[in-house]
Amino acid sequence: MNDKNEEKIIKATINFIRTNGYQTVSLRKISQAAGVTTGAFYKRFKNKDALFYRTAIVLSQQFVTKFAINSEVSVFDQLLQIAQQFCEEFQKQPQVMDFLFFNPTIIQVYQTENDDFNFLKEIKNLAQQVNPGILNDQQFFEQLWSFIQGYSLLIKNGVTTYDPQVVKVTLSQMVGGK
Repeated sequence: MNDKNEEKIIKATINFIRTNGYQTVSLRKISQAAGVTTGAFYKRFKNKDALFYRTAIVLSQQFVTKFAINSEVSVFDQLLQIAQQFCEEFQKQPQVMDFLFFNPTIIQVYQTENDDFNFLKEIKNLAQQVNPGILNDQQFFEQLWSFIQGYSLLIKNGVTTYDPQVVKVTLSQMVGGK
């Protein structure tokens, strides 16, 4: 990002989401917080969906950078690290994680092949490598990802508290005891 106004708008959006959630984002509030006019906003983003998409890309890159996945360990252990860090981030930054993985704009990414979100592509690749073969690769990814996201939502909503053992045992069962 080499456009300073775009950078300020995205930073203001992330800060707003962190404290208020994405559901209440208004372009006027974001423009005001970024110190730009609405005209300057629309010069960079067509609409809120475009802002959310670009913000999700930036957050996704930050998310991947923050994760310290050890590629020297087994594929199962890499998936376990991802799942555990995912759950921990939902505890630390529930609003940001909710936006990053569940806002309506990002749902479209799940429905298409998209190179803007390498994190998702990496998880699909790892899931394919540990797929025990009962389901096809896409179905197995959906099962695995549903567990990780579902468990994270339970944590976020206070239904349960994060237990690393639950993640480890469930993933182990999914991949056939690997």
